[in-house]
Amino acid sequence: MQRRIRNTSGSRTALPLRVKNDEYPRKTRTARRRRFSKRAVIIAIIISSILTLVGFIVVWESVVSFFGSSTSSLTNSLQTGATHNDGGSRHLDRSKFYEQRPLDRFSELQYALEHSKLVLLYFAASWCPMSTPISDALDEAFGKGDVLLTRNGQKKTLSIVYVSSDKTLEEYTEYTRKRHWLPIPFESPEKNQLKRHFATCAHRELEELQFDRKHEIPTGIVIESRTQGIITTNGADDVEELGA
Repeated sequence: MQRRIRNTSGSRTALPLRVKNDEYPRKTRTARRRRFSKRAVIIAIIISSILTLVGFIVVWESVVSFFGSSTSSLTNSLQTGATHNDGGSRHLDRSKFYEQRPLDRFSELQYALEHSKLVLLYFAASWCPMSTPISDALDEAFGKGDVLLTRNGQKKTLSIVYVSSDKTLEEYTEYTRKRHWLPIPFESPEKNQLKRHFATCAHRELEELQFDRKHEIPTGIVIESRTQGIITTNGADDVEELGA
């Protein structure tokens, strides 16, 4: 909106009127509600994916336990190997199955990888408005249960490793102190190394880190601990796809 006033020369000059927060056009308010709905959908998808994976692992363990003898026989036959036409024996070297484990070089991840079946790498920040609802949703889904790994040494199904983009140690500490996460230490060089490895960071960090970013924050990357393979990734591309 604009209003016009007369200046000393007699001509009219347009001046902007200040619009209060509750006077925005209805279209603007509607667009904001739509964006909020899309964010809620993203959060629901992330939580549902993790819960589905956790449920699958629990069911799979039950099946393996029930058919334990059959599983043992299959494992023994794999170790023994198949017989060649010339009478020789072909053995499977199981050590080669997992020889390429790209996350072994990150010492800060080893506790989570060794004590949980799934690792959620959570790239986020306390100052990021999109991170807060996802963090709260993770707390609601896993914060009160016995599924989430803590530092007590007891193995669990899932661990959440927080890879911070917080600006200060105080922000980092306040954001993580009441949560059952396994945060990468604020001063650890592995924090930025993980960001480079997964090409994920906040926009404000790009100048410092100098890499081609694939995902912005918040992003959750679910890792299968034994193989260290990526099960699912959620980032900026998912938001754009759902919003299309």
